[in-house]
Amino acid sequence: METQKDDACEARPPRGPVAASGMLTLLIAGVGALWFARPSSYPFGSADKVTVSVTHLIEHRAAGAMLLAASAAGLAATAFAARGRARVAALRAAGAIALAETLFFGLVMADITLMVGLAYTLALTSPLIVLTTVLVACVRRQRIGYLAAGMLLALAAVGVATGFLTVGSVSRFARNVGHSFADYDLRLVWGIGMSAVTAGWAFLAYRLLRRSMLLGGGGRLPAWATPEGARRWGRIATIAAGLCPLTYGLVRLTWLTPWPIGLMGSEDNPATRMQGAGLGVAAVGGTVLTLGLIARWGERFPRWVPVVGGRPVPPGMAVIPGGVVAAAACVAAPGFVVHGLESDGMGVGMVMALLIFPFPIWGPLLAAAVLAYRLRRAPSAGPGGAAPAAARARRSTAGRASRPSDTGTTLGNLSVALS
Repeated sequence: METQKDDACEARPPRGPVAASGMLTLLIAGVGALWFARPSSYPFGSADKVTVSVTHLIEHRAAGAMLLAASAAGLAATAFAARGRARVAALRAAGAIALAETLFFGLVMADITLMVGLAYTLALTSPLIVLTTVLVACVRRQRIGYLAAGMLLALAAVGVATGFLTVGSVSRFARNVGHSFADYDLRLVWGIGMSAVTAGWAFLAYRLLRRSMLLGGGGRLPAWATPEGARRWGRIATIAAGLCPLTYGLVRLTWLTPWPIGLMGSEDNPATRMQGAGLGVAAVGGTVLTLGLIARWGERFPRWVPVVGGRPVPPGMAVIPGGVVAAAACVAAPGFVVHGLESDGMGVGMVMALLIFPFPIWGPLLAAAVLAYRLRRAPSAGPGGAAPAAARARRSTAGRASRPSDTGTTLGNLSVALS
């Protein structure tokens, strides 16, 4: 009887996660060895221009040792996941190690650079996105499109009349953002690279732990991970996550008024105001898109959208960008807290700084909102989804191959880096 129970918990190893875990392990070991052998290649430490981080407190020898230790743990995770006929316990162990790797790279090695890169990219592209959406809505004869177009035309008229919106101010804004990226060139790449490693381990942890839950539960997920359970707690998480960037967005949008909040007089010019307004539009847009995770249009395109109107929204279209932003907020949080403690909340107090930059709560809430959306929309979550999963587990115990799972400033002054 005990043997039958053990056999029922067996499955062939998930080849995709095994390969990905091995590749991440080799990459981490190589970087750790590089930092040990060539201290000049180490981008962090006390000489780092970025102080919204934990790594500016860590020198190259300690960082190299930590990465080599992380690669040893990654090797263990790969070995657990790659056991000839991996038991549920082995998958859980591999998933737990992948989760620990996620926490290490996310809380220690990654920093604010991914969030800054995303913020400035959205600041540059958000006006074009808004104009395109409004234009399409007008062409499709939507009342909301006409209303939005009227508001944009009124704002443009005021901007031109006051000398705020000119070719010179727009070009200067673009040059300012370009210079901000150029100043950090390779340092920006290192920060984003550490964030990418964090995301890789997080994805592996999700796949391995989800697979172990399915196999351990006879093809059924726990109640909280079912579509019904995710719908209940996901709504609360999504609304809370949507509110997080709203304060920042509204503060930045005041830069379009005669009463800008947080704008120093020495930096008050049309290009800087435009930069802040672009970030504000991006933040408010983030609120709207987050709430879309629980809205009807987040699961089915509105009918007025060309080509795809009325069709289901591919889950990845919301999960991938939402997951990237959630990861950026999560990995920004530890460095933000460290920098806030070092600078008394950037001079405005920690409570006020957290209200404007709520990374420590925004990241986890947005991650939970995206996870709930994914659980609701997952193919295996639909009718009959649990039964095939159980059948695959049973077929694997009988010896038949089961199909593998599908897989400026210094950035040290956050108020300037995001302003």
